[in-house]
Amino acid sequence: MDIANLVISSVKDFGPTVWKYVKYQICHKDYVCAFEEMQRKLEGQEEDIEAELETQRRNHPEKKARNVVDDWLEAARRETTAKVEDLIKGGCFTFICSSRKLEEKTAELKRLLEEGKEFTSVGVSLVRDDHAKKGIPMPVEKCIARDKVQAEILQLLRGDKVTRIAVCGMGGVGKTTIMKQVHNQLLKESTVKEVVWVKVSRDFDIVLQQKRQFDSLNFQKDIARKLRLNLNEHEDATRLAGRILQRLQQGSCVLILDDVWEPFSLEHVGILDACKMVLTTRSQEVAGQMQCKKILVEPLPDDEAVALFLDKVGSEVVSDPKYKSDIEPFLNQILKKCKGLPLAIGVVAKTMRGKFDRHLWEMADKKLSKSKEIVDCLKFSYDHLEEQYKECFLYCALYPEDHEIEKDELIEFWIEEGFIEDESGSRYLMICEGHSIIQKFIDNCMLESVKKECNGKWVLPHALVKMKNKEDGVTMHDLLREMALKIIHPQFMVKAGMALEELPEEVERRKNLLKVSLMKNQIREFPSSMLSPKCTVLTTLLLSRNNITTIPEAFFDHMPGLKILDLSGNPKLHRLPSSVSKLESLTTLLLENCESLEEVTFLSNLGGLKKLNLHGTIIKELPQGLNMLTNLKYLWLGRILTEIPDRLLQNLSKLQCLGVDGIRPLKWEEIERLRKLESLACRLSTLDDMSLFVKSERKLLNQYKIFVGSYSPHDRYTYNETFSNVMKSIVCCHIDICEKPNWLPSYAQGFYILDCKDVKSLDDISGFQEATDLRHCTVDRCDGLEFVVSSHCLKLLQNLESLHLYDLKKLNAVVGAVEAVAKSAPLPAGTFSSLQKIEVQQCGKIKKLLPLRLLRYLQNLQTIKVSLCHQMEEVIWSEYEEGEKVLEIPTLPKLERVTLVDLPALKSIYSGSTTVLIFLIKSHFSLQLIFDLTSHFPSHVKFTFISCSFHV
Repeated sequence: MDIANLVISSVKDFGPTVWKYVKYQICHKDYVCAFEEMQRKLEGQEEDIEAELETQRRNHPEKKARNVVDDWLEAARRETTAKVEDLIKGGCFTFICSSRKLEEKTAELKRLLEEGKEFTSVGVSLVRDDHAKKGIPMPVEKCIARDKVQAEILQLLRGDKVTRIAVCGMGGVGKTTIMKQVHNQLLKESTVKEVVWVKVSRDFDIVLQQKRQFDSLNFQKDIARKLRLNLNEHEDATRLAGRILQRLQQGSCVLILDDVWEPFSLEHVGILDACKMVLTTRSQEVAGQMQCKKILVEPLPDDEAVALFLDKVGSEVVSDPKYKSDIEPFLNQILKKCKGLPLAIGVVAKTMRGKFDRHLWEMADKKLSKSKEIVDCLKFSYDHLEEQYKECFLYCALYPEDHEIEKDELIEFWIEEGFIEDESGSRYLMICEGHSIIQKFIDNCMLESVKKECNGKWVLPHALVKMKNKEDGVTMHDLLREMALKIIHPQFMVKAGMALEELPEEVERRKNLLKVSLMKNQIREFPSSMLSPKCTVLTTLLLSRNNITTIPEAFFDHMPGLKILDLSGNPKLHRLPSSVSKLESLTTLLLENCESLEEVTFLSNLGGLKKLNLHGTIIKELPQGLNMLTNLKYLWLGRILTEIPDRLLQNLSKLQCLGVDGIRPLKWEEIERLRKLESLACRLSTLDDMSLFVKSERKLLNQYKIFVGSYSPHDRYTYNETFSNVMKSIVCCHIDICEKPNWLPSYAQGFYILDCKDVKSLDDISGFQEATDLRHCTVDRCDGLEFVVSSHCLKLLQNLESLHLYDLKKLNAVVGAVEAVAKSAPLPAGTFSSLQKIEVQQCGKIKKLLPLRLLRYLQNLQTIKVSLCHQMEEVIWSEYEEGEKVLEIPTLPKLERVTLVDLPALKSIYSGSTTVLIFLIKSHFSLQLIFDLTSHFPSHVKFTFISCSFHV
């Protein structure tokens, strides 16, 4: 007997207990091997069961794993991933403890292996019916006043044409509430097998957002969990995307993604067009990039806002005897602050539920801006902006509440503040960037575009040749403005549009102010305590649109850091104080429309000035020291009567924008030396100068408006008037323009002709046939004009958007010799295809406006206005004889407004067959008339008759 067997035999004699511990010690490797072997067997069984489960779920997508199967798989995964090292560490110094643990774990693995045999038997089902598979209804309050939006979304989801929908709107407008209602409705519809809701915003981490990155893997996993897919921590995004796609393709599914902030790849996530998808987002840009059908959720109109508030505040308050006298008077005040935002309306209504004290109601609107729920919701949009955009957005709060902010003015401020920069230094590119930023705010529902008719004022000081159109303004929601003011409060003072009559003493008291906005008040005087405020860190002072008459002489003595001073729109301010000369850091001085301002002195001390605007002042002499402002990049002079010295502009070699009101013409040789010039507005005296412009490198200016000819302050087209939204335009006044060759730039976008007697048609003008980018054309008081263009030149007007014809005594047709073109022959392709507006006023000879055959080309026409044309008989006239067959029946699908004023000879809108007239009426016309014709017209278009003798 060897020694080992002798020892074992001897130990066994001590009994089983002692033997057990000895075995733990000397047979430790056997316990390790037994554990690992059992682990391998269980892991194989686990893989078999998972594969069978996946097969059964794929064959029965409406079912889910049995709970007992899920529990077994979870336990098996836990045991098969256990490591020997983890089990044996931390024990005693012998193998006894670790061997005992391994023995216990091996027994557990064996038990699981036996249990698992039940699931591997042939014919055993591992799945069960999933009664919650379609989805669980979401708790949501009744959403009154949003039925139309919900119906539109449901209609799109029920159809086959749209697979991707984006519900867009600002924070708090009710997007999620609407989609919860839609979600619950879809659960009731038999055609939808599954509705999946995924909250996305938590995956758009703020830090990642600043880097414009999106955690798509976590997003995928969220979708996979909602689809009840098993997740493997080692699975990559590509494989998971494939499994998501395969799962979505198994049945009719609607995927709702709530609160999406950035576009993402549907392919990478695994969605594609395998299901119908609805996302909610604050960004219309996201909706566009995701190729979604956009549904914009607007704030509630007044009547619906009232209904929502009364519903939320409860019948107890509404039925109170004191409601009419003590509560209702404050309702408009509250709702004005809410501006139709359902979140805000709901918060204040719930806060005031059960409150009857009129003093509490009087202060209710003040609590809105303090509501954490509202502030957090709105600030979320701000937090997701890049830092550069944050500064630009906060600047909007410097304007008064409800103020329509002009885009061009706002962008100019951003440039002067240094928020927008360009490596090349191009001001034009910075303006383009500014418009891009504003559009981003609009797309993110942080600003709202203002749609308004052109008001006749040209935005001279802000974009030189950029003019107002219907959408050149934005507004900021009151609650977003309140949020912005809270952010900027410590170092900004904003008291704009508050009807202040004197400068607030707070300017003197708050020493750390960086920016002060007091625009659009009624400030006339400065208090005695404010003769020389100590504002040593102040950089921006906005005092525009007030009634300031005088400024204390020492007012600017202690403002060494002031960079931007805006005094524009103070019509009674006649002089500046001498302390302006101490503003050595000043870069921007705005004095536009200071209509009493006669002189500006001390300019020579302002060597850092980059922008000076004197438009709309009565300064007649060229300001002394102007030649010392060698850093000027933007200069707009008023109606200077004196000649501009030859070398002045040469000294101002950094000028990018130059505007000179049109009394004194400039010499083209001086302008041409300005190598950095990008924008120009001025008057040239002759067409010879225009020819030099066309031949020079300056013809490539990004923006210009050039007057040619003599000047009259009473003309319709002085610098205080507008035409339309053009960037490159030529205005000819009181000059013969048909004799001189090669003077009209081929790239002109606006062409305005005033009192040019030699023009019979635009065809006669040299260079007109090359001006193919023409977008806006106005002809006024040209007594020789018989028609605008002849039929053979129609192809030149493919880009024309507006045509205005005023006081043309001989005008008898818009298009000359159109009758000569065979009726069967089409007019040139693209004829007037971009035309949106045509206006004819005080043209006494014209009898017929638009030939019938021309209508088929006017597919973008929105507005027709005819006034004071005393011989006008027909608006639309037919070239066809009575009984002659009309080859086609034209329509005007985009027509919105037709206005006919003082047309005593008017016989009909159209004198042709009734069939054509009815068809025209049915195609998007509308009337506001006392005539019986109104019953045929939709209501979205205005059609007005004033002092017209009319019959059909």
